[in-house]
Amino acid sequence: MNKIRLEKLIYKNYLKTSVFSILFIELALLIIYFTVNNKIVNISIQSLLSDIEKSVYSTIKNSIKDTEQKFNNIENLSYILQNEHENFFKYVVKLNDFDGKYYRYANNGVFYKYKNIDGASLFVSNKEKIDRSFKEEIFKTEIFDNTLKTLVDRNNLITAAYYNSHRNYIRYYPFLKNAYNVFPSDFEISNYNFYYEANKKNNPEKKAVWTDVYLDPAGQGWMLSVIVPIYNNDFLEGVSGIDITVENIIKNILESEIPYNASSILLDKYGSIIGLTKNSEDTLNLKDSSDYKYFKDEKIGKTIYKRDSFNILNHKDEKIREIFSKVLNEENYSREIYLNNKKYLLFSEKIKKTSWYVVSLINEDNITSEVRSLESYYKNLGYTIIASIIIFYLAFFVFLHFRAKDFVRKINLPLSKIIEMTKNIGNKKSAEKLEECGVYEIDLLNDNFNKMADKLEEKNRELIKSEYKVAFNEKLALTDSLTKVYNRRFLDEFSNKYSNEILSSKEGLSLFVVDIDNFKNINDTYGHDRGDEVITTLVSIVKSVIRKNDFIVRLGGDEFLILLPSSNLKNCKKIAIKLIEKINERNEKLESFEINFTISIGSANYEKDDMGIVDTIKRADKHLYKAKAQGKNCII
Repeated sequence: MNKIRLEKLIYKNYLKTSVFSILFIELALLIIYFTVNNKIVNISIQSLLSDIEKSVYSTIKNSIKDTEQKFNNIENLSYILQNEHENFFKYVVKLNDFDGKYYRYANNGVFYKYKNIDGASLFVSNKEKIDRSFKEEIFKTEIFDNTLKTLVDRNNLITAAYYNSHRNYIRYYPFLKNAYNVFPSDFEISNYNFYYEANKKNNPEKKAVWTDVYLDPAGQGWMLSVIVPIYNNDFLEGVSGIDITVENIIKNILESEIPYNASSILLDKYGSIIGLTKNSEDTLNLKDSSDYKYFKDEKIGKTIYKRDSFNILNHKDEKIREIFSKVLNEENYSREIYLNNKKYLLFSEKIKKTSWYVVSLINEDNITSEVRSLESYYKNLGYTIIASIIIFYLAFFVFLHFRAKDFVRKINLPLSKIIEMTKNIGNKKSAEKLEECGVYEIDLLNDNFNKMADKLEEKNRELIKSEYKVAFNEKLALTDSLTKVYNRRFLDEFSNKYSNEILSSKEGLSLFVVDIDNFKNINDTYGHDRGDEVITTLVSIVKSVIRKNDFIVRLGGDEFLILLPSSNLKNCKKIAIKLIEKINERNEKLESFEINFTISIGSANYEKDDMGIVDTIKRADKHLYKAKAQGKNCII
């Protein structure tokens, strides 16, 4: 049965009658407030998400359209290069000679341009034999520099522009310092995609071609190129191209337009990752590999494609594989997806020029943050109202508390004193008397309790005296009057009360019997008083050697029994030997008024065949007689 204090019982009834109805009404109003507020917020969020979805989709389409336009512009620029470079080979004989003083051979046999005169760099593979006519062609291609420079400097999307000759030389802008050490010294231009993808076999229409993303041999990282073939009549003189780094693509496409801190990723038609924004790494559990770190003096001897790196369709998360598979296959997919226990809106659009896909994931929390902020404001307002109500009721409860306190005190205080008095009944210290409180029934109870306490105290004093006498007499009966150690009567009680428990345990019991050598001669020579002094000295030394839980029993005269619970015979003999050594040390330092004495000891261990401790003592007695027979002052 649950119990309640009288004071709480009174408060409980006050609360039921005074505040319950008011509290119920206010709780109902608060519930209505929070319910309506939550519904308004949810409606606002759904409306906002619908508008944002249209807005973001429109933004992505516009971004893709802008990107397509940029790629078209760059493609048109490549045609300008094509026209200029083909005209060069058509009319090269009419051009004036250029000064070749800034060209020289490197130690690896590469012929290169070593000084930057605000133009393009030049690299000629050491596989090529350079004669006079070849040098003239190389020098005259400096006419390309102005156009190459203009394309790169005036378009922030373009990283580099170049001409690659079938004769394994490259005119490349911006200028490459130590160009001889950038490419392999035996550079074979036909091994690279930015050349062979524009040849007659792969591009019979002789149009501009967009390459797959590859690793730039010139050290610019992952690269995308638009290349055009340069024909002299029907002969492929070389390929001119414009480079765009993946880093620039990410900056200009993925990070420029899409709002709400979108996680965007650029994929090719195979699902290979071309580039991604930094926050996509956490959203999709990917590692950005767009920034390639070249080793010192690393040479790229063949085309390395980006598609050979991580493919989104190989992602360890099945959900991500399924989503992007639908995007790449242009199947219907859900705009709302869950990743890492967060809700995202997914948008995708294809860049037709390169067959790439831009996929953007926007965390719904980023969109709804303002609405959630407003929701938080109204919630905090509600909490403020609740806090105000709590403060009001606290003040009201304090008022009720003081109103009830006087009434409770008259009843509770005398009852508390009675409770306290019951704790002291039976104590040696007399309990103080209960005083009248003015309430008839309680005063009558106080009077009866005082009378009962007096009688109990008197009976308690008599009982204590009786128990003290019994305990004192029992102690006298079990204790030797001279040495204050146990006597034979204690041994009988020990056998009955303690030995069964000790002997039944696995810890065992050992003992030894001590007898003072030639004690009769000591009594005859020095008198019984001096003999008693020897006995008390022996007891004192024994106490210094044994443990606190060991027992000393005086069997009679000068013979003592030492009981060692939780011990074996080996430890028993160690203690006995120590006792003999202590007595011998005492004899060596003997004072003139002290009597020299020695002891003999018989030891024994309780065996499982013993009928009781008496059998063990008898065995120790036999060993004692042997010790006496062997010359005394020893242990057997």
